[in-house]
Amino acid sequence: MDNNDKNRSLEEIFVSTFHDKMSFKEFLSLDINNEYHTIDLRKRVIYAPTPKLKQIHRFINKTILEFADYSKDVVYSYRKGVSVRDAVEKHSNNTIFFQTDFSDFYSSIHAENVKTSLYKQLSNTYISDIEKYIDRILELTVIDNHIPAGFSTSPLLSNICLFDFDQELLKCCNDIGLTYTRYSDDIIISGSDKTFTDDILSIIKDLLGKHVNSEISINDSKTKINKKGHDFKLLGFSILPNGIVTIPSEYKKEVELLLYFYLTDNEKFEDYFKKLNENKKLELEDKTLREHAINSLSGKMIAFNSMDKKYISKLRRKYGNTVIDMFIRKSVK
Repeated sequence: MDNNDKNRSLEEIFVSTFHDKMSFKEFLSLDINNEYHTIDLRKRVIYAPTPKLKQIHRFINKTILEFADYSKDVVYSYRKGVSVRDAVEKHSNNTIFFQTDFSDFYSSIHAENVKTSLYKQLSNTYISDIEKYIDRILELTVIDNHIPAGFSTSPLLSNICLFDFDQELLKCCNDIGLTYTRYSDDIIISGSDKTFTDDILSIIKDLLGKHVNSEISINDSKTKINKKGHDFKLLGFSILPNGIVTIPSEYKKEVELLLYFYLTDNEKFEDYFKKLNENKKLELEDKTLREHAINSLSGKMIAFNSMDKKYISKLRRKYGNTVIDMFIRKSVK
């Protein structure tokens, strides 16, 4: 937001943003029920907004939600300038690692959570009359009493709604010498043999009930405790015994073999991709096996590019800038 927007009304900022492309009256009267459709994707419901609703969500993010309070010492998701690697590196000098995640994360964050959090945490926004429009923001960002997967507002709202929980869990961890970070719905807490407590899971559950709601819960099947020196992963990374954070060697091997076969032998490229995914059901009606393989490799390369720039530089030297850039930009044919 420009400094000139300080202490202006939401209507003034809206008009200066959209000009004649959309009226403020339309913003206030738009029926969200006509502005999205749902997609069933691997047992999840994704809410796909129309182009108009996407524009409004971008405006809400940039003008309002990006100014709300969230726990900057804990949260590493949906923030500019930090990455999933940063969330892991804070734990690199510790020896015991607890990790878990939430069950049905977005579905468990309700309209009342959003409303309460916005009223408490919008003091940094420059909009002079923001409280007048909090109910309207709810109408445009919450569906069926929860924040929906697929809306660009939901990630920021999740961080905002977990602010009190994050702050309290951070304080608890600091008091007993533990390190806490969160990336979206993934929680990592680490320490040493002397500082770690077996009560950490019950502490998390108690704080969720107090500071979010009684329905948000921990995914017990994803809850693990590991020790440094053992083979385990934190958000896709390995922490070596010397504390170095790196992409696991088996992931690197898969990517390099796929790259090599892509450049040298299309049949082996497809066969190796098929072998890697032999336990997954591939829907081939809309795409060929080669197209699935290319999309998968592009996804891995994009992830690696955000996780480890040095490793991507190594791949550039080995396979050439053009090839690596094509996969990262998803322009491979």
